[in-house]
Amino acid sequence: MYLKPILLTCIQLLFVCLLNLSGKNPYAHLLDIRGEKAMLEGVLRSKVHFGSDTLAIHKNLDPLLDFAIEKHNYKLKWAYYMLMADAFSIAFDKPNDRTDRYFELALNTIADENEEGLEMLTNIRWGYYYFTYRNLERAFPYFLRANDFNERVLSATIPLVPLHYGYMANFYSYIGDHKKAVVYLQLGIPYTEELSRKRIDMFNAVAVYLKRDSQMSESEDYFKHALKVAEKAKDSVWIGIISGNLADFERSRGNLDKCLELIQRNITYSEKFNEPLDAMRANIAIADVYIQRRQWKDAKEALYKAEGYVEDKPYFLQYKKDIAKAFADIAHGEGNNPKELIHLQEYLALNDSLTKQSNYEMMQKIYWQWESERYSQAVAAAEMKKVQAQQKYQLIGVLLLLTFVIILLLINRARNKERIRSTLLEKEQLRLAFEKNQVDQELLVLRDSLEEFTNTIKQNDATIQQLRLEVKHGEDLDPAYQEKINDSLSDMLETHIMTDERWIKFKEVFDRVYPGFLIGQKAIYPKLSENDLRLLALMKLDLSNRSMGDLLGVSIEAIKKAKQRLKKKQEIIETQV
Repeated sequence: MYLKPILLTCIQLLFVCLLNLSGKNPYAHLLDIRGEKAMLEGVLRSKVHFGSDTLAIHKNLDPLLDFAIEKHNYKLKWAYYMLMADAFSIAFDKPNDRTDRYFELALNTIADENEEGLEMLTNIRWGYYYFTYRNLERAFPYFLRANDFNERVLSATIPLVPLHYGYMANFYSYIGDHKKAVVYLQLGIPYTEELSRKRIDMFNAVAVYLKRDSQMSESEDYFKHALKVAEKAKDSVWIGIISGNLADFERSRGNLDKCLELIQRNITYSEKFNEPLDAMRANIAIADVYIQRRQWKDAKEALYKAEGYVEDKPYFLQYKKDIAKAFADIAHGEGNNPKELIHLQEYLALNDSLTKQSNYEMMQKIYWQWESERYSQAVAAAEMKKVQAQQKYQLIGVLLLLTFVIILLLINRARNKERIRSTLLEKEQLRLAFEKNQVDQELLVLRDSLEEFTNTIKQNDATIQQLRLEVKHGEDLDPAYQEKINDSLSDMLETHIMTDERWIKFKEVFDRVYPGFLIGQKAIYPKLSENDLRLLALMKLDLSNRSMGDLLGVSIEAIKKAKQRLKKKQEIIETQV
């Protein structure tokens, strides 16, 4: 009993060894694909149909797991479990524990990686696996969980977006939620190739779902867009199918000729490219138009063709009923009452069977929609509780934090006061030091300015003396040159003289460099005039009598007399003291 599993395991290990000996993993080419999304798309397109041969499944897919482990790539490992789930689903051709186990392993692989996109895809594929085998009760929770991720996951990051959103659309359409089905198709269309069959199919599906929701204008627009794409792609099968869909709109507008033209195109392409189901539907549709136009013979020929495609399966019950009703209408139009009665009896019997089936399906759809709403409400309620719990914990945290802060403030209050006092004292000391430094710097600049002024005066005095000598001994000089010297001397004397305005500026600088000097002299010798103060300031700068005379615009003799008068004023005060 245990020999067979052991033997299979040994054979699988042998295959792995042989692959290792060959030196190259068959999935090594994945490294050449740029972008993780493109790489995953390449993997998910791998062959998974090996029939019931589970040994072939392991032989072809296990190297992917080896490669994923070697490269420490959890996404490739996830993709491996996806492929294994699909392969074993096909192998058993029904829901099975092996497939469920691989889906679980896929979710476990990405559990700690914050990969909401891959988690969404796992739920979509798991749900569609059950949906394929019409186990709606098991499929339902996975699709609902996948839908929860829709608003949080960017479509552009999802591998094979059109395929997986198509799965979602199929499911929601099946349970009667055509609006949500349209949303998923519209999200997936931008990621299809421009002239691909998938793009045409998705446009057509959107149109069908809009039509079921009675949005006729929007539906027709999507059908026309799908037809344009099909014509550009030269896809005759889809041209025929969409033409047949558009025929209903022309018929509703009373354009029966255009309607017949479109349906006939559908029939031609369907028969040419072996699309029996579409050919059957198209023949029933054209028969109805012929009946409306009382073309009984053409209508019967179309119905006979349609009957040739009917199979004895529950799916064809609706079409059998439509054919029986059409034959009854033809018999009534031809006045053949016995045949009309036979076809009406057949129609009523089929209608009863279909009503029972439709009622069950309708009840199922209502149930699934109710379940969907209940799930959404439960999710919303859980989210609300989660938010409330978070707010509660946040509030407690804030209160604890505030309490801690208050305690710290009370403990450190005295210390802070002392620190503030120390800080203010240091700040005041820094301010005073800064101001002193600033005053020192400013005083240094003023000293330099005053020293530069004194030096300039002395240099100008030498220049003036030189010009005067030249004037004095310049009797033999050229008159023009002599005039130029005189002008220069006049200009220099004019700029050299200390006017009242210049004295005010000079005094301001002098007082900053020698603070209190002039005020002190004025205090000691109150009778000193403004001219006396000017003379004292220039004497303080150690200027010669000639320089002072040039500055004040007087002669040397006048300077000497001014000094004598100044000395007398000082002596009088000193004698009185």
